[in-house]
Amino acid sequence: MRTSKRKEHMRRALTHGGPRILAVAGTLCCLSGAMAFLWTHLNVVHVTDASNETSHLVMACTEDPQLLAQAAGLELNQHDDALFAESGGSLALLKVVRAYPVALYADGQEYVAQVSVGTVKDAVQHAGITLSEEDFTEPALDSRLYEGMPDIVVHRVTYEDTVTTEPIPFEEEFVEEVEDPEGQYIHDILFQEGIDGSKEVTTRARYVDGEYAGSEVIQETVITPAQNAVYKRIQTNVVSPLSAPDGITVEDNVPSSFSEVYTMKATGYYSASGKGASGLGLYYGTFAVDPTLIPYGTKVYIVSTDGKFVYGWAIATDTGAFVRHNRMQVDLFYETYEESAENGVKEVYVYVP
Repeated sequence: MRTSKRKEHMRRALTHGGPRILAVAGTLCCLSGAMAFLWTHLNVVHVTDASNETSHLVMACTEDPQLLAQAAGLELNQHDDALFAESGGSLALLKVVRAYPVALYADGQEYVAQVSVGTVKDAVQHAGITLSEEDFTEPALDSRLYEGMPDIVVHRVTYEDTVTTEPIPFEEEFVEEVEDPEGQYIHDILFQEGIDGSKEVTTRARYVDGEYAGSEVIQETVITPAQNAVYKRIQTNVVSPLSAPDGITVEDNVPSSFSEVYTMKATGYYSASGKGASGLGLYYGTFAVDPTLIPYGTKVYIVSTDGKFVYGWAIATDTGAFVRHNRMQVDLFYETYEESAENGVKEVYVYVP
């Protein structure tokens, strides 16, 4: 019976006190949620003004640098910056950097940019200066800005192209031929004339602020290719490297065409310098003769009467003292004294075309 009465009292207490309990519980829950929100979103920020090193402590639920600076009572001018120096959890360090002037020079004019952070490139942009791809600055564009830094100089770069026509020098090439494997002479006989080619050359000159700063070749276009000089490099026992006159061939040491043939005495001679009495030069393939018999400049073919010695085609360029007592003599030129001494007196045929 007593138990029934106790239950009835408890039921009545819950019926009348329940709303109050629920209200208190709800309030506690709201407070708990608000505390949790503040705990996770409230930031403690140490705000420093870099210009005068003053600092302020701000508690706020924002990470906006501008709003945090204002909350610290710091007025930001147009070009000032507020930057997080450190941030970790709910504690942060915010640095207010005041703008300062930086002087720039470009195109003969002075500009002033108000900056606080960044690089030279940022200052150039703030000053409204446009750079081409080739323009450059001193200090360089990626240099950091700082108060009191040297003036920034913008250098303008321009180019000027020049087109000229230049020769392409021909080269020499040699074709080896062996007439006699035991031949003591190596002659380079011109087979094809060399002809220079031509090319169009584009040179680009570089100017910095209107002053010449160097140039480089940027393009070469061949107009006419060069034609190489071709030589036949012949190993032979024929002394002279000279070729036959046009239309004449030699077979068994006899020219295919000649107007006169003389049987003459031949000796060898050498001269360290000089051009011969005719002024036409002295070299392998020249000889001295009585010019009244064979005029200067005449090309003849000379071979020993026994066919064992071939001087070859030669040009009359000199006169020897022998003409006073023997018109029927020739002196054959050698390019070394030793060769001239080795080649003594011989009887030769001299074929005159």
